Amino acid sequence: MRKKWLFGAFFLGAVTAFTIAPATSNSALARTQVSIAEIRWLNYPTRDNWQSIELIVPDRDNTKKVDRLKLSLYDFHVAKMFEISHFLCQRDRTVVGYNWSYQLANGNIEIGRYKISCTLARQTAATYGLGKPETTTIRRNFQLPNNRQSVAVEKYLIPTFNIVKNRFSEWRKFAKQLRPIENSGTQKANSSFPANNIFKQIKGKTRVPVFLPSRLFLPATQQLEFDVQAGSHGYIVRMYLGKGCRTRTCYFGTIEAIRSEPFSPPSNLPRDTYRSIELAGGMKAMYFNKCGAYCNAFVEWQRLGVLYRVSRKNGTQQEVVQIANSAIRSGQR
Repeated sequence: MRKKWLFGAFFLGAVTAFTIAPATSNSALARTQVSIAEIRWLNYPTRDNWQSIELIVPDRDNTKKVDRLKLSLYDFHVAKMFEISHFLCQRDRTVVGYNWSYQLANGNIEIGRYKISCTLARQTAATYGLGKPETTTIRRNFQLPNNRQSVAVEKYLIPTFNIVKNRFSEWRKFAKQLRPIENSGTQKANSSFPANNIFKQIKGKTRVPVFLPSRLFLPATQQLEFDVQAGSHGYIVRMYLGKGCRTRTCYFGTIEAIRSEPFSPPSNLPRDTYRSIELAGGMKAMYFNKCGAYCNAFVEWQRLGVLYRVSRKNGTQQEVVQIANSAIRSGQR
């Protein structure tokens, strides 16, 4: 690990939600109400010298006001992205900027991407000035000299921007005019799922309650084929892209249920993700992403002793959550 990236102590392990430590100023007091679920920095070499970072927060509503000056959670989230960008840009002058994925509800909702160049980060820091540093926890994914991937959870002391005092209205306007870049990979709900036909192949073969989505959230031009299997203790619907293809290349994902099955255990592999989330109706669930030759996104939830699971090859958290929510909202078949 390159020492120049470390500032303060670092430790290995899973990131959990944390709240910024309190201080005495109005700005710091407001920041105690701003929680971060995870900041994940993909610190890999890139051709264009832009690096990717994810800011994941637990809040579903980022318009909530958090201080007497009427700054919102969104205003502070934007400040956090700029503060971290400025700090990292100062430490590595070869980087052009940072491409942020801004996600709400523990990653269930992606607002979009904010590209913050080092030039803009430095200009913004100069405009507002730097205040008291904050301890910020970042999960950094990086590549070892032997090209193997690794991860470290590191703590940095990062100077904050002076966005309160007499500059709060300017910052509010600045944050409002920023427009996120919509993720082009996000699929819209425009493809129906043949739930009635699938249910006919499951009915009478299983004793577990059947939940199937009504939508699959992929372009209507993509046609799926289904392999349905059911037994007394559960069922599985395997989905494939391409007529007659059942190979790994054509594999799309699964919808399944298994009685008396526990949640999948977390993985400590560098590229994997594992976090608690909430689905439709307040259903507690787990999201995880496991990577090998390709990545698989999963969401799992339990109901009446049955584990339900949705997976998608190379999918996003938002995509598998949409499918799971569709199954829950459609009700028991």
